[in-house]
Amino acid sequence: MISLAQNEARYALPTPGMDVEELRSAIAASPFWFHRFDFAGGLTTPGADVSAVKLHALRLPERLDGLSVIDIGAFDGYFSFQAEARGARSVVASDWYAWHLPGHCALENFRLVKTALGSNVEEQHADVPSLDPERHGTYDIALFLGVLYHAPDMVDYLRKLRSVTKGMAVIESLVDMLDVDEPCAAYYPAGLLNGDQSNWWGPNLACVEDMLRRVGFAQAQFIGLWDVNQRDVLAGKPPGGKLKTARAVWHAYV
Repeated sequence: MISLAQNEARYALPTPGMDVEELRSAIAASPFWFHRFDFAGGLTTPGADVSAVKLHALRLPERLDGLSVIDIGAFDGYFSFQAEARGARSVVASDWYAWHLPGHCALENFRLVKTALGSNVEEQHADVPSLDPERHGTYDIALFLGVLYHAPDMVDYLRKLRSVTKGMAVIESLVDMLDVDEPCAAYYPAGLLNGDQSNWWGPNLACVEDMLRRVGFAQAQFIGLWDVNQRDVLAGKPPGGKLKTARAVWHAYV
């Protein structure tokens, strides 16, 4: 696994829209950060997500000049702002669950970072089942990161993803049952995985790739695994032994 330190400086974002000390105080005032932002000058948010490592694992193009991007399930917006930093013509950060969950501050975090960066990323309030190309548009690149295993109906979520993608979708997800060759998925009873009732499924690689094809993607390119045996890690067990779970990345093309 790539170390976080190797990527923090590389993906650090400038903050022309806010004084550094003002931003530091605002970051500290937020009760919870999921994404770990790294700003120029060494200022960071205390996010639980190893966002820079995940970004590296996605294998996004270094430049996105002229392209439109939607970040579905944007949460604090780390990947939306990184797409903008790579030159994307337009970026939409789209979320509903994290932005409207009682007691969550993801939307406030997103708006804080947007102000600090002087960003033009657009804020869109839409859950995945409601996505509609006529209402929400279509995009050259659709980011679908950490969403699939939260889907009660994975096929429906992927259909919605396909409907707003006109170029490439980048899918990142927990995967399970990697010791099984046939397409299949593990079902998680409420709260089983990391105590989170929003986790539903752990599909294996073959399952994800077949679903992508069946919802209309012409090609699903497997990029790789980046966080192996994650269920063991979440349960406090060592990650060694037979490979069963991981985080995986695909690039799917229309």
